[in-house]
Amino acid sequence: MANREWMYNGWSRGQPPSHEWIENTNNFLDRAFSMLSLVENDTIKCPCALCRNYVRHKRFDVEIHLCKNGFRDDYRIWTSHGERHVEVGSDESSCEADHMDDMLADLGGYHAPTIDEGPTASARAFYRMVASADEPVHENTTHSSLSAIARLLALKSQYNMSVAHFEANLELISELLPPGSKIPKDFYQSKKLLEGLGMPYVKIDVCYNNCMLYYKGNENKEKCDVCGTSRYEEGRNRVPRKVLRYLPIKDRLQRLYAHEKTAKMMQSHKQSRSGKMKHPCDGKAWQQFDIDFPEFGDDPRNVRLAVATDGFTPFSMNAAPYSCWPVFVTPLNLPPGVIMKSEYIFLALVVPGPEHPGKKLNILMQPLVDELLSLREGVDETWDASRKQKFKMRAAYLWSIHDFPAYGNFSGWSTHGRLACPVCLCDSNAFNLRNGRKACWFDCHRCILPRDHEFRSQANAFRKNTVVHEEPPRLLTGEEVLAQINTMVADTKNYGMLHNWTHISCFWQLPYFHKLLLRHNIDVMHNEKNLGEAIWNTCFDIPEKTKDNAKARKDLAQICNRPSQHLKLRQMENGTSLGPHFALIRMTSQQSLSGFKNSSFLTAMQPTLEEG
Repeated sequence: MANREWMYNGWSRGQPPSHEWIENTNNFLDRAFSMLSLVENDTIKCPCALCRNYVRHKRFDVEIHLCKNGFRDDYRIWTSHGERHVEVGSDESSCEADHMDDMLADLGGYHAPTIDEGPTASARAFYRMVASADEPVHENTTHSSLSAIARLLALKSQYNMSVAHFEANLELISELLPPGSKIPKDFYQSKKLLEGLGMPYVKIDVCYNNCMLYYKGNENKEKCDVCGTSRYEEGRNRVPRKVLRYLPIKDRLQRLYAHEKTAKMMQSHKQSRSGKMKHPCDGKAWQQFDIDFPEFGDDPRNVRLAVATDGFTPFSMNAAPYSCWPVFVTPLNLPPGVIMKSEYIFLALVVPGPEHPGKKLNILMQPLVDELLSLREGVDETWDASRKQKFKMRAAYLWSIHDFPAYGNFSGWSTHGRLACPVCLCDSNAFNLRNGRKACWFDCHRCILPRDHEFRSQANAFRKNTVVHEEPPRLLTGEEVLAQINTMVADTKNYGMLHNWTHISCFWQLPYFHKLLLRHNIDVMHNEKNLGEAIWNTCFDIPEKTKDNAKARKDLAQICNRPSQHLKLRQMENGTSLGPHFALIRMTSQQSLSGFKNSSFLTAMQPTLEEG
């Protein structure tokens, strides 16, 4: 690594390079193209000030780029052309500890610029950020300005620092570092450093009661059209009362194709079909979508999307109750091993609280639906790094994933009351318990079993003296469901008796939504958790949580033919007790599960187990 000032002294923009510069540049290219580990398809990484080692070219194009743009700044150690960066005071190679360069290379997979093409404004911001990634904070550290600021901003978000707190920390860090250290001085400069990532978000004012968005023609309104609530805080200078934050997904989907490895994974589903359910592409919903829209299905690069949402409390349990609803979007094209990894799940919406949005979640997701409409038409100029070509990327909603209560908010069919079943819809056989007063779906779905299934003919295994011969409810097509919604949603008098429609989901605006075979999914985790907790609480007779009580026993006697489980009276020392008791043991503060490890405990409990 001799003195390489010739790289910058022998070249200036608009002037012919010196003979020394031309000779040394040819030697550099001869050396680079002679190293087989650097050459791919007769190309190497172009070190010009425009490409900055992120775009590969053949030798002629590299020569033209270097003559026109010169070498990238501060590239005296050729780390992308066979040399290793050596730390001060160390003989071992040093790589960026946080792989910041790799991340930027993935994000910056721009197509190879032509000779006459200059960088756009977003590209210039990206290149400024790349320069900061290669620029250490000071000479005795491996941290770049970008990696340091990225970690500091992450800490600000994690610990909810104020801007003043963040800037005070920056000031202290600057005083501790040697003079001339390259680190931003305030919060504004820190954010400017990251603007090249191209991950903007849009703030959309919302009615405090979630009645409407001040969006698409309503931007200048100051009161809600529905409830008349003011848009702004009283006595404050036009501060909105509630703000929805939307993060567009188009650019993030395009970046999946900007990196060669990820671009290949996004297309792997076309070759992975095996006839077994290993990937969403093996399901009927995916395959039917390809049949209905063959132009979309022919290109494996077109993206199928899943939308997931749930509410959570972002503050501690001691704080005031606050329900925040994030909405996530994940591409389903990826292989099964990475399809649900956090780095491939995009946050699209942050629905503010403090209250549960209910069916008005449908209003708040309108920006996402609008972008899905535009993605259906396609995004031109998407660069596929695996095929080294541009293509028109399309994306489509395939299904949603949520728990059962959120299903009602998402789909428009309420999950409360006797008609809550989303499969039976209006043909539900549910009934109300006479004593428990709740809707019950016990033995309402034996009709879905095959006609020759043995359970259908068992008269007393479920409800007493009941044999099931009826056919399962017919699954409605998308067109029939939409027609039913349009007819019944306004019929509030018969709500809960003839239908359970509360609103029309905004996703029906998608022109292909009625063709989807499976529009919504209930996530397995919530079902397993809720069912497991109910069984556990009942078996251990946990107070106020057990499902086994006097009312349940009375209803059981009316519905089922199980005399041993009917309610009986027992005389106890301290009075009368109801029984038999289904619980294994009543859990109190003095008892613990450690007793189960003792065989004598199980022996003592044997009579109770047999009776229960």
